[in-house]
Amino acid sequence: MGQSDEMPNEPWLAYLGAEECAFEVYRGRSVFRPSSLVMSDGMPVTVIEAGRPGSPTVLLVNALGTSCLLVSEIARRLADEYHVISWESRCLPDARPASIDADLSVARHAADAAEVLAHKGASVHAVVSYCSGINVAAYALAKGVLSAQRLCIISPSIDLTSASSQTEYQRTMMPLWRSVAKSGIRHAALVRVLLQQGQKPENGTVDYELSTLNNLPFRTDESTYLYARLQAACLEIWWDELLQEVRIPTLVLHGLQDDLIHMATPQALARAIAGAAVHTVDAGHFAVYTSKALHAEVADFLSRVHAKPMDQPEIKTRS
Repeated sequence: MGQSDEMPNEPWLAYLGAEECAFEVYRGRSVFRPSSLVMSDGMPVTVIEAGRPGSPTVLLVNALGTSCLLVSEIARRLADEYHVISWESRCLPDARPASIDADLSVARHAADAAEVLAHKGASVHAVVSYCSGINVAAYALAKGVLSAQRLCIISPSIDLTSASSQTEYQRTMMPLWRSVAKSGIRHAALVRVLLQQGQKPENGTVDYELSTLNNLPFRTDESTYLYARLQAACLEIWWDELLQEVRIPTLVLHGLQDDLIHMATPQALARAIAGAAVHTVDAGHFAVYTSKALHAEVADFLSRVHAKPMDQPEIKTRS
């Protein structure tokens, strides 16, 4: 591990443009205390914290390549009781210092998580992951890179052969990332044009803001290629087998209106992790930001002294 320097609020979000800085969601940055950290392989990342350092630590693993603003509301909710630690993944969302050939393997992201925690001198009470962040969280826990008392998974984007159904995104885009990662930047340029055509029009809603932040990796051909490499690395692991090594109380939360990830994925995930439960909320893929019911579920689960043992995945819905 290398050097660390405290930073003022604005420079660590310099990858955002004028439009994003005017968003309501941009105010979420106030919950975080940012600092910079140089990893053991020389890669700089931004570490973010919320809550009091003396409180039990929650490691918040965001979707790979996306802005921490997407998880600012869950961080705000947990900061009342916990020391929340997270980091913005290497190379994205801030592509400026990135190398096209940087190590973007899931193992490297798991090592980044461990280095961030070691730098902060923190042992983990719980891991909370969002979207593709489950790949990093599950790998780190299964391989013993991290240990925790419980795991909470929100809107999981993970490739499980045991999932019975998929959304259009899962059927088409997830395999495409592997193709782009193999083919290079020229292929990424073509995919980027297609993605830009499918972006939501401005309508002044929080959902539009969150969708815009989620699409930040597609601003340039190079960043699109890096994002493809991030996602393709997750597809190289046989998760159905590895998940059996995760042996801590686990709650999987999913939005009933999630149009990116099919309900079959969280159900398969819960079957793979012994004793896991699936709860649903009346929300979409950005429930991690928008759903107070989900925030309450996470806080309640993390505060339990003992998890409820279950022979089969439990499915509950909360509105």
